[in-house]
Amino acid sequence: MSAFSNRRCPECGSLSTGLPESPPSMGETFDPSVEPETRHYALLTSNEPPEESESTFIQSLISKTDAPLARLDKEISKLQEHLKMLEEAREFLRGYRTWNKAIFSPLRRIPPEVLREIFSWTLPSIRDALHSGRFEMGQSPWVLTQVCSRWRAVSISTPSLWSQVAIDYPQNLRTSSTYSLSLVEAQIQRSQKLKIHFYGNHKMDSRVQIQMFELLSQHSSHWEELSIGLTSAIAPLLTSLRDRIPSLARLWIQWDGWQGQIGIPSIDCFETAPSLVDVGVLNKHRFLPILLPAYQLTRYEVDCPWEEHRRILTQTLGLIEARVYVDFDEEPWPDPNEIIGLLQLQRLYVSDPQILRYLMAPALKGLALLGAPEDGSELLSHFHSFLDRSSCRLQRLCFRGHPTPSTTTEILQKCPSITELVLVHDDDNARESINALIASLTVSNLPKSTVVAPHLELVYVGCPEESYIDYAAFLEMLESRWKAENCALKTAALVIEDGPGPDPRTCAGLLGLHAEGLNLLLLDGVAAQDEMECWSFSASWN
Repeated sequence: MSAFSNRRCPECGSLSTGLPESPPSMGETFDPSVEPETRHYALLTSNEPPEESESTFIQSLISKTDAPLARLDKEISKLQEHLKMLEEAREFLRGYRTWNKAIFSPLRRIPPEVLREIFSWTLPSIRDALHSGRFEMGQSPWVLTQVCSRWRAVSISTPSLWSQVAIDYPQNLRTSSTYSLSLVEAQIQRSQKLKIHFYGNHKMDSRVQIQMFELLSQHSSHWEELSIGLTSAIAPLLTSLRDRIPSLARLWIQWDGWQGQIGIPSIDCFETAPSLVDVGVLNKHRFLPILLPAYQLTRYEVDCPWEEHRRILTQTLGLIEARVYVDFDEEPWPDPNEIIGLLQLQRLYVSDPQILRYLMAPALKGLALLGAPEDGSELLSHFHSFLDRSSCRLQRLCFRGHPTPSTTTEILQKCPSITELVLVHDDDNARESINALIASLTVSNLPKSTVVAPHLELVYVGCPEESYIDYAAFLEMLESRWKAENCALKTAALVIEDGPGPDPRTCAGLLGLHAEGLNLLLLDGVAAQDEMECWSFSASWN
């Protein structure tokens, strides 16, 4: 008896190699061996078709395999059942082993105060919480109560985990609220101080939103922060807050479309808030007076006519940061008969350089300007007279819009105290000016060439929309200033909210500078947007 080493394809019968050298044992009832030099062997080891007289014999051989196959299938089934039992027993023992090993887990020894700190880092950002449009039970802090009894006890007894209440009725939501009143009530009961973020939607059923805001208002004495998007149905409810918000320190108000301001003459409930120090108001559609405790404000951000700004600014005593955005102003700029002294102001953003004519800020460290190409000579005039009047030692200069190279370089050359330059451009019209400015800051290899502002320690460049920056030129500028012996560059940033970023070669060059010691920030997307807002002293509610 000799084994064959060729195997046929089960589909077409063609020959293939790889049969074992000896046939497996099939028991006493079936012998699969084939004698060499027989007709059967020849048919198995070739592609010849059988004769009609041979078909009966081959068919009988095939039939003889039915019983052994059935027997083997039964045996395999038994083995599979046994294997399943073994696997289940193994999984049970693994679980039992892990369960017992957990007794030695370091987590059991972590003090509650450390757990609280860890839990605080799991909280979602305001942006993420509002984007959900609901309370996510699989998200912190709710999910922390579902892990184990100890985590539940620690999380429930940590008021700071529950202080942030984020409720948003987005424009694409047309159905009833997905926020549960009972869950909001439970969250409030677990907190001490509250940070309320409530954004209404005039296209939705106002009754649901009113009911929710009234629930929150019942606990207004615990509010520390309020960020609110008002509708015409929600705005009248603010009157009930008067003299009932003793702890409110930060306030942000905006409107859900122009419809939200219909029928609302003014808002005066915050005028008597004794702790309110940080206020931001985005009117956007039309100016609506909001009475504020100006004398106690340390931060201020409002878009309104200049006269309203003047009224508020003349009352402030300890203002440290201000964003003065002049809007809704049809009257020409008045003569600066009276200069407003902001003696403690350190950071200032102005939407028009004309505003500088009316201000004096001797403690100012950072100035952000919204500029345009045609503002060059006028900006220089207002800027230098402001600095002369203030006698401040300005450290950071931020340009948003279209900073002209000549204007920017003249300011930098005449103000050596400015060690930080921030450039933010947001449209195609700024392409030429921003790249020309980058070129002017590049240190030339030519002998006796003048280096612009060698004292600059920080250069930030940002693009809120599509980027129009010549990345290779930006890298060349940084490399030239980093390697120049007389330049003080230490920190740089390239922040792009949308559009393609630098090519791989430029990225490699930037990362190479970082490896050499340059403090480098590269950001894109939502994080880039948040970063750029901070550059011009906009409020951060994260």
